[in-house]
Amino acid sequence: MMKLNKIALALPVLGMSLNLTVNAAEHRGLALTQPHTEQSVKHIYHGHEHDQVDERAPVAASQLQDVAPISPQLRLRQVMTSQASDVLLSCDINAFANSSGSQLVEQVKSQGSNCVNELFNASSASQVAIFTSSKMNTIADHARSLASSYTGAGGDELKAMFLFIRAGFYVEFYNDAVTFDSQVTANVKNAIDAFVNNSHFYDNNDEHAKVLQEVITTMDSAELQHEYIGVVRQWLSRFDENYANNRNMRNAVNGIFNILFRGQWNNEYVTKIKTDTALVNALVAFTQKSWMVDSDSEFLIANAAGELARLTQYRPSDIDQAVTNGLKTLFSTYKSYGYGDSLWLNAADVASYYADCSEFDICNFEETLTQQVLSQIHQCSSTIRIRAQEMTAQQLSSACDTMAAEETRFHTRLATNQTPVADDNNSFLQVNIFNSSSDYKKYAKAIFKIDTNNGGMYLEGDPSKTDNQANFVAYEANYAKADHYVWNLEHEYVHYLDGRFDLYGGFNAPTEDIVWWTEGVAEYIANLNDNQDAIDTIKDGSVYNLQQVFATTYDGFDQDRIYRWGYLAVRFMFERHNDEVNKMLSKTRVGDWSGYKSLLNGWQTNYDAEFTQWTQDLASDVNTAPDAQINGPYSGVAGESVSFSSNGSSDAEGPIASYLWDFGDGNQSQQPNPTHTYDAAGDYTVTLTVTDEQGLSGSASTSAQIEQGQGLPQLKRGQAVTINGEQNEQLLFVLNVPQGASDLNIAISGGSGDADLYVRYGSEPTLSSYDCRPYVGGNAEQCDFATPQEGQYYVMVRGYNAFNNVSLVANFDAPIASLPDACKTQAATTGGRAKAGELICLGDQSVMWFSLENVSGQDTVRIETANGSGDLKLEYSNAGWPDGTNVDATSDNLGNAECINVSAQTQYWGYLKISGDSQAASLKVTYNEGGCN
Repeated sequence: MMKLNKIALALPVLGMSLNLTVNAAEHRGLALTQPHTEQSVKHIYHGHEHDQVDERAPVAASQLQDVAPISPQLRLRQVMTSQASDVLLSCDINAFANSSGSQLVEQVKSQGSNCVNELFNASSASQVAIFTSSKMNTIADHARSLASSYTGAGGDELKAMFLFIRAGFYVEFYNDAVTFDSQVTANVKNAIDAFVNNSHFYDNNDEHAKVLQEVITTMDSAELQHEYIGVVRQWLSRFDENYANNRNMRNAVNGIFNILFRGQWNNEYVTKIKTDTALVNALVAFTQKSWMVDSDSEFLIANAAGELARLTQYRPSDIDQAVTNGLKTLFSTYKSYGYGDSLWLNAADVASYYADCSEFDICNFEETLTQQVLSQIHQCSSTIRIRAQEMTAQQLSSACDTMAAEETRFHTRLATNQTPVADDNNSFLQVNIFNSSSDYKKYAKAIFKIDTNNGGMYLEGDPSKTDNQANFVAYEANYAKADHYVWNLEHEYVHYLDGRFDLYGGFNAPTEDIVWWTEGVAEYIANLNDNQDAIDTIKDGSVYNLQQVFATTYDGFDQDRIYRWGYLAVRFMFERHNDEVNKMLSKTRVGDWSGYKSLLNGWQTNYDAEFTQWTQDLASDVNTAPDAQINGPYSGVAGESVSFSSNGSSDAEGPIASYLWDFGDGNQSQQPNPTHTYDAAGDYTVTLTVTDEQGLSGSASTSAQIEQGQGLPQLKRGQAVTINGEQNEQLLFVLNVPQGASDLNIAISGGSGDADLYVRYGSEPTLSSYDCRPYVGGNAEQCDFATPQEGQYYVMVRGYNAFNNVSLVANFDAPIASLPDACKTQAATTGGRAKAGELICLGDQSVMWFSLENVSGQDTVRIETANGSGDLKLEYSNAGWPDGTNVDATSDNLGNAECINVSAQTQYWGYLKISGDSQAASLKVTYNEGGCN
């Protein structure tokens, strides 16, 4: 299946037995993803994708503690699963390894389910010693004995026994050194049967539900799905509002859908299911229990809808008609957007994967859903567009401003020169924002075909493809930044910038561990010095050295290590060794991962002691100076206001007490985000000083380039403008004429009154100095130049009398193009790789970047542009993206007719920057066919 390059946001989940590993990079197809689970905590951490978890694997570690909802004001510091609960566990893993028989039973009983849960993540050697056939049989026999006398009141001992069994099957699946004989499965079945046959199996109470959840999950983990289809049918029929009122019962019964889901890889199950019309009828009836819609049980009925649709994969079979009828009833009962949409969409996702969508009239439902849900379109800039479900104008504006300020901060801190890495075409980001986490879970899965058991996702795609579209998929939350309420906006936008400007290739390109950087720099740019969670983790004692931080992966999903210590390492390197960061970026930007690794090896040797001391100092109570973020440089026009921003300024110990802006022209402001109007053009040095409550200050400076106001409006070839003027009023315009143009004609016509036309090459005409003045009454006047000069023609229209609605237009024959017109036959391209001999239609973006492959292997390299309108400029470098200091060749004629010829290149890649204001120009790179004409 297609690989989704994405950065996911990990969701801590409560009261469920699902693997908590964050989204897989490889998907068998969305239709094959596991059933939903109930979400009780809405505080979500972000994270990258990492290694695929096999969906055929047994369910992983359990949520064993009842944990109260966490206050949104307290940022979660742990995944609230049993393996990281708020109970400080003292588990003796070795005791499980070194005991057997009754001693092992006693260890499981005395250490309890919390410690048994740790065995899922024990070391390989410990797992080999703990999980043997003999020990599994011992625990299964004891579980059978306990189940036979079970009173329905729950109890940790029986729960721990079944959890031990589950852990064993989980370890057997992943650990090649662990294998069980067939007797283990038989004994486990006896234990399960004893519990199922107990009269209390269908009891309804909180403590019973905790044991029931483990038993139902064990049915699946032991690959006994075929033996317990009858149990699934019973729970589908019995489940009612009394069961639904108990959260733990909801989560326990949800396990039956994992049985149906993973049963697809069990041949005995598949054989049975193909004839089990009773199960189909039970699923259909369950999906019609509409009282679950818009309730805490809705995830159950949605899972039933998905599993009903999954039965279409077994065609042809005896159940086909019942499944088809059931699905048609479901699709007619509920809506794709509105009442019961979680059911409708889950069923449609799965059914359209296995069956013909036209059979159920659900084809292209994703496109319709997108238009319905993400109906708000807001263009932040030429590079960012927001598609939102329901945001206010203020929220949209704030989100745009936040990303703009963060982009400036990113480029300043990382000295990118706003130059993307080679072959990165992600010049445009689409930000998709759902109204809530529940809407995100329902709709983002259907629209983007992603797992939504997380807090949002950045979908990078393949940046080397010119038609690639980068997407950030997010949702609003009341615990997000109050200005815009978009959860993880700041962090995830840095991922986009980092991938485009710092890391060559797509998400899977790095061959060395880089998690510390990608997550750390996102946290650092988003938070700067305002990251109390990171400081708290130092105080809590979860300390890592540089070598450990650099080796961080997503395995085990240690959030402190990934985010907090990644942040600390990045911040340390920026504060103490910024030059080394720049060296590292010079490696990552070209995909030199061995060079990157070599640098890190040196850092962990040279800076480890310094890093440790730095973190300890950071965690102490010593006051540090605040960090000023000036977000420059700025530009503007004399006489017009310029807006300044201190966004991102922070103090590690508390709020900033005061701001002081010095605008460089003798004026100051104490506002955090002031506006200022310069009286005269010039380059000004602007300084921001921020002061904390203890009196320490931090400063930052930048430039403000102010241009002279009232520049002349430009005429564009063939584009008429309508003008009005009073008697004796003089209107001035300028026209750029390229080299080789002919038959220049500048004319006024139409309207009323009497306007006079004056034209002069090189400077503004006056009443007595001009190259052309027709002296014709009325408004029909024109100036013709058969062979115009290259350069600027100035046009003045004077009111002999007042005039209105007069048309002014300039036209000329463009120079004969040396290239075919690519834009007549293809869509526009704004960046990427320019291949030799390939004709490219250029877009109208102000700056475009192209890479040229293997220029060092060529005798000559010719780069040409032509056609279209406007004026563009070419800059070429063999030493990295052109930045004004490394340019090897330039072509900057008036118009779009440009040509560069280079030879004797020493580096493999050539780098081309195209800038200016042009439309519909053509680009062609040619190797070994001579120079420019």
